[in-house]
Amino acid sequence: MEAEKLSWLLPRLKCPSCDRCELELAGDQLACASCSARVPIVAGAIDFLNEEVRLASGLTDTENVSDHPFDGNAMTIIHKCEETGGSVLDCGSGYKAQSFAHVVQMDVVKFANVDVLAVNQQLPFADDSFDAVFSLDVLEHVNDPFRCAAEIRRVLKPGGYLYLDLPFLQAEHGYPHHYFNATRMGADRLFADLDLLSHHVPLSGHPIFTIHQVLQMYLAGLPGEHRAALSRMTVAEIVDRPLLDWLDHPLVTQLDVDARWAIASTTQALFQRSPVPGRTSNVHVSPSDLPGFPEFASRPPGGGRSDESAERPSGQRSREKLRSRFSRG
Repeated sequence: MEAEKLSWLLPRLKCPSCDRCELELAGDQLACASCSARVPIVAGAIDFLNEEVRLASGLTDTENVSDHPFDGNAMTIIHKCEETGGSVLDCGSGYKAQSFAHVVQMDVVKFANVDVLAVNQQLPFADDSFDAVFSLDVLEHVNDPFRCAAEIRRVLKPGGYLYLDLPFLQAEHGYPHHYFNATRMGADRLFADLDLLSHHVPLSGHPIFTIHQVLQMYLAGLPGEHRAALSRMTVAEIVDRPLLDWLDHPLVTQLDVDARWAIASTTQALFQRSPVPGRTSNVHVSPSDLPGFPEFASRPPGGGRSDESAERPSGQRSREKLRSRFSRG
């Protein structure tokens, strides 16, 4: 990290132990003048990712590389901040080839451009620090997007701007995890305490990307002969056939379990609160009691194609449930 950026950052960095902004440079680490806590500097990045933070945020090591250059919108905001002496937080930057003295790039992976290693759920910055914050294709990967949204709002200066890009109809993907997508109403709810100036579907978010991605993943999830059969079909052949008539077709029954999870229309789950002696419910329900649950509901360890019983819904009972669902109204 450049000396100029570090000098600007230091009085705005919160100690992870006492929350005071009294961190000082002490060799290859930062030391808190108030409580003596230490924050290491790793390959030029200030590292707030201690074990407690990693566990609370569900972080795991990954070799995936998130590589999204700054788009035209981001560059416009960066230049406007530069012209007025403002600052930008790129919150979940991933790898970027570009760096700027007034742009703090933060991530959970130590890419060469990253200045601060930290999580969105616990931003290590003082209140009202930044004139703009970027959250670009990040919040789907955090385990508590509402806490992250609150943290973003906290570090934004009054009158500051959030530039948000958040998936809606994207298949499951991970860096390494993927928790939540959002509708437009969901995105509005996340940042209900900010004033919405504009919300639109960009060209990079056009529904054609959804169609293309889903078709690619569907084809990849089929055995060879069925993949070829689907590839030869026209759109008209697919949509003209009544949806419920597809349920017993090999192009449906032979789709592998990983593809089913990644591009599922919806998922179902049965959870149970841990029993407490003297207060435990007398009702007992097992997944095997439920007519719509498959014999093996979980993805097999290690991914890949599971055996046939793990892939298929529980026969006629599941088909009847689906027919009932799509016949309503």
